[in-house]
Amino acid sequence: MLAASDSYQDAVTLLPRSLSKTSLAGNSPIGWKTQTGNMYRFQKRVTSVSVHALLAVALAGFLTFGAGDFARAQDTTAKETPSGTQPAASTQANPEKQPDGSADSTAAPASPSPEQAGQVEPVDASATAETANDGSAGVQDGPEKPAVSVPVAFDPALVIERARNLAKQPFENPHRELPEALANLSSENYAKIRFKSERAFFSQANSGFALDLYHPGNMYDVPVAINLIREGQVQAVPYSAGLFDFGETGLSGNDFSTQGYAGFRLRYPLGNVAGSDELATFLGASYFRIQGRDQVAGQMARGLTIDLAGPSGEEIPVFREFWIVAPKEGERTITVFALLDSVRVTGAYRFDIRPGDNSKVDVSSTLFFRDRVEKIGLAPLNSMFLYGEQKRRRFEDYRGEVHSSDGLLINNGKGEWLWRPLDNPANLQISSFLDENPRGFGLLQRDRNFDHYQDLDTRFDQQPGYWVTPKGDWGKGHVELVEIPSPSESNDNIVAFWVPQNKPEAGTELTFEYQIAATQDGSDLHKLSQATDTHIMHIPAGGNDEQAATRFILNFAGEELEYYLTDLENLKANISASNAEIRNVRIMKDPENGGVRVMFDLIGTGEAQSSNLRAFLQYDDRVLSETWTMPWVF
Repeated sequence: MLAASDSYQDAVTLLPRSLSKTSLAGNSPIGWKTQTGNMYRFQKRVTSVSVHALLAVALAGFLTFGAGDFARAQDTTAKETPSGTQPAASTQANPEKQPDGSADSTAAPASPSPEQAGQVEPVDASATAETANDGSAGVQDGPEKPAVSVPVAFDPALVIERARNLAKQPFENPHRELPEALANLSSENYAKIRFKSERAFFSQANSGFALDLYHPGNMYDVPVAINLIREGQVQAVPYSAGLFDFGETGLSGNDFSTQGYAGFRLRYPLGNVAGSDELATFLGASYFRIQGRDQVAGQMARGLTIDLAGPSGEEIPVFREFWIVAPKEGERTITVFALLDSVRVTGAYRFDIRPGDNSKVDVSSTLFFRDRVEKIGLAPLNSMFLYGEQKRRRFEDYRGEVHSSDGLLINNGKGEWLWRPLDNPANLQISSFLDENPRGFGLLQRDRNFDHYQDLDTRFDQQPGYWVTPKGDWGKGHVELVEIPSPSESNDNIVAFWVPQNKPEAGTELTFEYQIAATQDGSDLHKLSQATDTHIMHIPAGGNDEQAATRFILNFAGEELEYYLTDLENLKANISASNAEIRNVRIMKDPENGGVRVMFDLIGTGEAQSSNLRAFLQYDDRVLSETWTMPWVF
């Protein structure tokens, strides 16, 4: 065995005190009920999951952010009929409604009333003549109503100022009591409400971009205001039932004009010039996702997390209003501004979205704090891991693996690359990687072999990984990985985010910027060989007082590793473990998968219930691979 000091000792994993029950100091169990979901499987809507964990999830809403000074308008761009699918209903986090004495079902709407908006009433597209090819509004039957009011100039600083002023106001719960016909929609019926692609906003023939809207219903009970920015002028989009095909839901004859929208989707020809593929979706709480070429919907990102996996319970912020800049001909970037609100935090966001093989979004945010926050999570990523090749939890399923991500990759401020395989643990598991000025982190899906999944519907092998690159210095803090026990793939049980060391106080501001890239397997991020597979098996105790052990089989492949395989004797595995012994280390060539296979046995010393493991390859003093790391409970 080659024993070496830990070159990155600041990785801490918090494990339950008891393997049978999770408890806090004082042995007071806390039940945690979380409702999460995957946007890519609308037919498997949110499932409530009770977990013996360290927290209780609470819903945070957001404050009314009116567009009183903004004109309301209906899109008047000549309509293109894009190829591709309609926006399907997507599953997002479904936080429970948080009671708040200052809010009820009659809370003020996010957009102004017709009287506030210069007497411009929402125009039902189903009762409006088609827009003329020259972009002018058609003529309605009956009394004429203006479809477009006088636009108002837009300034990005206005969104920041709105967020700043909002933080000075008492919080109001934004959730509305949906009409019974919408509130009682099943997941399957909600998915049948489709946006009419021929009514998409923006001219896809000119810019390539198209904008679709999502209808409220089912768990989406927060009205989200949608505004368009054309030539620097703001136009609010009023509700229009004519934009939607209600299919077999039986809702076509209902009046939902007071409900607003639930979110939106952006499309772009990613696969080919005649296509119309999903590029980005903003739907539910502060969730959003982006996709690149030949990728399908998988994990999600969030605007912010507040006290996630904390003893006080999570507070869930939401995006309550959006401003979408209409792209000009030839532009390859589309910009979205958003207002975020929650019980203790408000925020102004800007998203610059660039389509491509690995689509990217540059995010800038300014946060304002109504009250102190114990743990703020920046650049959070949400994913799902049910089981993988390590088989640490057994499921009766024909599929060999079920996950949207299989590992957390970190490039810390010291330049070290860490690979942490994901797990669906028996108990809530929180891992913290202390750092200063991180260079990047992300949840990746490295396994791209369809045969390992055998899922033709979800196509886990084509789902993207998300890589976060901070801009500027983020200072001291830690990357936190939360792994939540889950019995079903319907639940997003994996969350990763950055936690600053300094806790925000009431009345303070925080500005940060980063980029998210929708990558494939992350092989383009560095020049080291990757830890590609992790297999685990139990070795029972034998005769002659031989102790029981756990055997780890790791595969490393890629980059310069092949060059050094001709001198395998001098290729070393640097393996270390806390509170345990490492025995029987072996390195061998892997002619089937390429690279090398590293095997070792882990034996607990009885000093602790858990151990933190690390392993990497080196030749002389040259590091050849990422550092594989994993917590282990004996």
